[in-house]
Amino acid sequence: MDRKPPIAEKNAAMDDIDRKILRALCADGRVSFRDLSQRVYLSPNATAERVRRLQSIGVIRGFYASLDAVLLGLSVEAYIDVRLQPGTSAQSFEAAVMKLPGVVSMAILTGSFDVRLRVACKDQTDLVRLIETLRARTGAQETNSTVICREVETRNWNV
Repeated sequence: MDRKPPIAEKNAAMDDIDRKILRALCADGRVSFRDLSQRVYLSPNATAERVRRLQSIGVIRGFYASLDAVLLGLSVEAYIDVRLQPGTSAQSFEAAVMKLPGVVSMAILTGSFDVRLRVACKDQTDLVRLIETLRARTGAQETNSTVICREVETRNWNV
């Protein structure tokens, strides 16, 4: 997903109540406006309006379900760092990667590698198959994989 650069005027309009709303939504995106309003000491209507405004200016980009990969049968999660072949653009690589099952996210990087993928696979064989596919079909010149042993999602945005 392309991210637009922040617009200072819009972000400067956020106040402490907006930040409390954002922290609460990061902890529980399904919280009702009624419960959220009690946490930030506003009426439910005023709270709902603030959430809609935060969505309209792009601070809140969406609400998503957090899935448990293991319960989905995807017991191996890994980061795959990719160095692209000369002449392969990030856009063409992204288009190819979007078609591959198991790719959870993609980040364009600075440094030794061009891209970092987060993947979820059934097992090590599935991970190897995905890496081989990356090398054969997407313009990946080199890969470096790191299996994730455990990850803690903090949701601790500095807002």
